[in-house]
Amino acid sequence: MKTHREIAQQLDLFHSEPQGPGMIFWHPNGWRLFQNIQQHIRKIYQKDGFQEVRTPQFLKKELWQTSGHLMMYGEDMFFGGDQEEIQNYALKPMSCPAHILLFKRGVHSYRELPIRLFEFGLVHRNEPSGALNGCLRLRQFTQDDAHVFCAWSQVQAEIIHFLNRAKFVYSQYGYQQLLVRISTRPGSALGDKALWQRAEQILMEVCQNESIDFELQIGEGAFYGPKIELALQDNMGREWQCGTIQLDFNLPERFEIAYTNTAGEKEHPVILHQAIYGSIERWLGMLLEVTQGALPEWIHPLPVALATVSETAIDYANTLVESLNAAELHVLADHSNHSVAHKIRRFHQLKIPNILIIGDQEMKTHQVALRRGKLVTAIDKAQLVDQLITYRNVS
Repeated sequence: MKTHREIAQQLDLFHSEPQGPGMIFWHPNGWRLFQNIQQHIRKIYQKDGFQEVRTPQFLKKELWQTSGHLMMYGEDMFFGGDQEEIQNYALKPMSCPAHILLFKRGVHSYRELPIRLFEFGLVHRNEPSGALNGCLRLRQFTQDDAHVFCAWSQVQAEIIHFLNRAKFVYSQYGYQQLLVRISTRPGSALGDKALWQRAEQILMEVCQNESIDFELQIGEGAFYGPKIELALQDNMGREWQCGTIQLDFNLPERFEIAYTNTAGEKEHPVILHQAIYGSIERWLGMLLEVTQGALPEWIHPLPVALATVSETAIDYANTLVESLNAAELHVLADHSNHSVAHKIRRFHQLKIPNILIIGDQEMKTHQVALRRGKLVTAIDKAQLVDQLITYRNVS
């Protein structure tokens, strides 16, 4: 059983350096895989009415003072300064205060709610060096960081949308069993206890109404609100913490954001902080360990390999490579003098699902020998791209 770091080396995906502990150096294949995962979730968020935004990574301490992070989370943050060397800035550990500033710029009516924003937020957290573990525990990582600004009356529907969205995404990777936990008010928390109880009750009612079994985690909520945490179990019985949705009624008050309700009065919205992957890097590391490198074809960074039998087939093969690249089907072409068997062993080592073999016979018939696993099929050159796209579609 290989670790995700060993698999990353085998597939030439990424590595770490002592000069950047807890950070990733992405290789071309690895970055393409990262972007494929990112693009997949981007389309799902956009389909569900979220608007993508981008916010700064380095923000003044006063923002984190207002949010409460400086007091509650400061030990886990990185700080820096300006040319006067005053340590009055912080690298963001999450995107929520920045999204609140985006909301605060407008004058909002109840008719606009819910307002849904998401960002692939590059965040930094000052993890202990002994806790770092490849992609699974980093100091710099990317969150699918989404926030819904809504009225209390809309909270339950939005949580149901989140749970359905998460189940759909996980099912596309082959996960069917979802472990659900509700984390309640911690010892150090912001806000009124009655509102905490109301929020916790809503989370439990949603799960009960949706016939979702859950476990209570007493005192494990975020400092600004309770949350639902989602975990997945792999085929070895290992558990992976992934998605979360947090019901926040404190930050809207601390930042004094409001919308105009049906009576024409100002009212604080509720914020639902949510992520499905959590950390994309961690999701990728988890995926490598669960699949042992045999990645789902629809996100594979290198779905096609091509082996030529002889030099006379190279020009014909290159026309195929051009067609496949134009269709965004990335190809590893091997025109070396090695035997076809040697080339195929190399492709198998890289876990490439589609192997094209081209020799004089394929040139004469305008075909390609396509190998998937142990099955070899002759396919017309004109049909090749469409056939590979069909294999690549999300199941």
